[in-house]
Amino acid sequence: MKQALMKNAAPVLNPAIKASLKRFYKADKPLTPLEPAQRVLVFAPHIDDETIGLGGTIRRYADSGSQVTIAIVTDGKNSNAAPVEADALAETRKQELRSIQDLLGFTDVRYLDYPDSEIKHVASSERFVELIDEIQPDTVYTTSLIDAHPDHVYSAHLVADALKHSKHSPSIVREYEINCPVPPEAINCIMDISDQFPLKQRATEAFKSQVIAFDGFLALAEIKAAQTKESPRYVETFIENTPQRFIEAADRLKTGDRQYENHFKQANRTVTLWWAIFKNLKLKKAIYQSR
Repeated sequence: MKQALMKNAAPVLNPAIKASLKRFYKADKPLTPLEPAQRVLVFAPHIDDETIGLGGTIRRYADSGSQVTIAIVTDGKNSNAAPVEADALAETRKQELRSIQDLLGFTDVRYLDYPDSEIKHVASSERFVELIDEIQPDTVYTTSLIDAHPDHVYSAHLVADALKHSKHSPSIVREYEINCPVPPEAINCIMDISDQFPLKQRATEAFKSQVIAFDGFLALAEIKAAQTKESPRYVETFIENTPQRFIEAADRLKTGDRQYENHFKQANRTVTLWWAIFKNLKLKKAIYQSR
């Protein structure tokens, strides 16, 4: 019943939601040029996070000649998917990721295979350290330290801990958003993906094992373009840090309540984007200011 109501309401509500949210995001920030990077390492808690968060940017790196490695943190056996046997689901998700490699152009995939939905119980970042030391990336991408999915939050904290102990220090660490839209004032990196957006959209269509909608994630790429006066059609946005700043932010947030899924709404549907962006927005802003 709920799904049918949202589907019927979408044609009427979605244009109004997009228009109002473009006003909310409106700013005159500059676009961020893609930095020269020989090696890029993307930590994705689940297969599809890399596409949702930065699929267009990955394609830009590939087109510039960068080697992009995707590190999938969990085994995907407990995802929000149609009911299937766990091992079969995990293999299906890996096949879906392989099917989009040519679309997004990433070079390699590594599977850490931690239990899905259990990242908060992972005690050591040793395997993250080993991967950073091996790849020696110029730029690292991770999910945000503040997100409505615990796997995303605790994966980001493991990346921060790994950077403390790694022999290699990247030049840039960028947090990408998935479930929990970042307040506009916290965004300091905006990548133009207008040319790459059709490939990103096609890539999301490969994840047929997942029952969640993706249209809200894609709509945000259009909505958030209002942040820059340079008028791109689609963007991906990030929080850019030095490794030290990212580590310090993680350390500060460790002392607080990290059960953000209890406070914030997932942003996967356009028809509920208002709810996802404005639910407990005052609290979200306070958390970002504390980091």
